[in-house]
Amino acid sequence: MAKQGVTRREFLGTSALAAGVAGLAAREATAQETKAMKVKFGLNLLVYNAAFTKDDVHLVKKVADMGFDGVEVLFADLGILDAKATRKACEEAKMGLTACCVMVPDANPCSPKPEVRKAAVERLKKMVDICAEMGGEAIAGPLYSPVRELTGKAPTEDEKKWCADALRAAAEHADKAKINVAIEPLNRFETYVVTTIADATKLAKMVDHPRLKVQVDTFHANIEERDPAASIRACGPMVGHFHACENDRGTPGTGHVPWKDVFTALKDIKYDRWVTIESFATGILDLCAAACIWRPIYDSADKLAKDGLAFLKRMAAEA
Repeated sequence: MAKQGVTRREFLGTSALAAGVAGLAAREATAQETKAMKVKFGLNLLVYNAAFTKDDVHLVKKVADMGFDGVEVLFADLGILDAKATRKACEEAKMGLTACCVMVPDANPCSPKPEVRKAAVERLKKMVDICAEMGGEAIAGPLYSPVRELTGKAPTEDEKKWCADALRAAAEHADKAKINVAIEPLNRFETYVVTTIADATKLAKMVDHPRLKVQVDTFHANIEERDPAASIRACGPMVGHFHACENDRGTPGTGHVPWKDVFTALKDIKYDRWVTIESFATGILDLCAAACIWRPIYDSADKLAKDGLAFLKRMAAEA
């Protein structure tokens, strides 16, 4: 005969089970929330000026007030940098710092001339030292060759070896200061040496030092990578720095970079370092010429920074 009704004990047991399931679901949801990406957001100060001197350190507080965690400073002409003033500004604003670095023709790791390669190692070490003096965490950029120094052919095995030797010396030097060195692939119109994330990964493996990392830049990846997210996953824990750049160098989120896929890939590799916006100040002729910016790409630098930060924070939260 079919059982009629439910006893008080059965009812309470069923209720307890339901409550237990609900509690477990809540704990799992909380666990998922705690697994959210924990990255730091930075702004490259090239969006305001073509150089960074003692007169520009006020920008650190300006960027801090926008909600960023740190700034990125250009290391081009090393003689104009004021490490002490920069460090003081960052400490007062409780901001982190990274350095966007470039090589120069007379300090080229790929040069066939030993004295030029020696100068390249000295420049790399000096950039590490300045970054450390500023209280920074990493030097990053196309540290393997000057920008737009093209030979018209692929890099030779000798050039790759020379690059690896120079970068290994830099990484060993950086290890003493606990500074990371990250090499950035550029698009084919700006370099012939390292144009893809896979190229950078191979070079980093040749260097074989834990301080030598790979930088991903979504502007260049938009040109060179067939699948940016897959390339990030293939690089894995070697990704040590990240530039969040729209395909036209404008405000992140206003173009066609596959941001959701990219942030999901970053989360998959447990990336927890810098997500830094890079764009360039318009109206400065030398800088616009260097970046090949011939038309307006954003309404204002402040708006790009604020809107870009809000968008990137949302991408990180949703990844």
